[in-house]
Amino acid sequence: MPDNDFLYLLADAEKLVKGFTECTLPKEEWTHEAHLITGLWLLARHREKALSEMRTRLLRYNESVGGVNDDHNGYHETMTVFWLWALTELFADDDGRIYWNQDALDDLLFDENLSDRNLWAEYYSKNLMSSVEARKAFVKPDLQEMD
Repeated sequence: MPDNDFLYLLADAEKLVKGFTECTLPKEEWTHEAHLITGLWLLARHREKALSEMRTRLLRYNESVGGVNDDHNGYHETMTVFWLWALTELFADDDGRIYWNQDALDDLLFDENLSDRNLWAEYYSKNLMSSVEARKAFVKPDLQEMD
């Protein structure tokens, strides 16, 4: 995540999402931070369909940057569900709404939990998360529940 002197403008985040959606974002710019920004954008714009939107867009993007091989298509269902859940836990208001604005983006970029790309390890063992089953379909955590 950026240091405190860095300002990531909402317009920059929207360009990132557009590049991802249009498959023009360079592969090296598809970082953990970029995944989270896109997830927040999708949750704010497509709340009930955010997971299906993310899945569709990730599969298309992965193919466009060569992230597909004989073993898998570069997509991990359980990881995707986990991170959308983590974003929802942090950003949903009492009515379940998630907002896309500069304050939300700043909160996302400076949240220590979200910046930990291994946050999932508090909920899942490495063996379960790296399984074929978890890659292909959502599996429930084996270390602690996602409330």
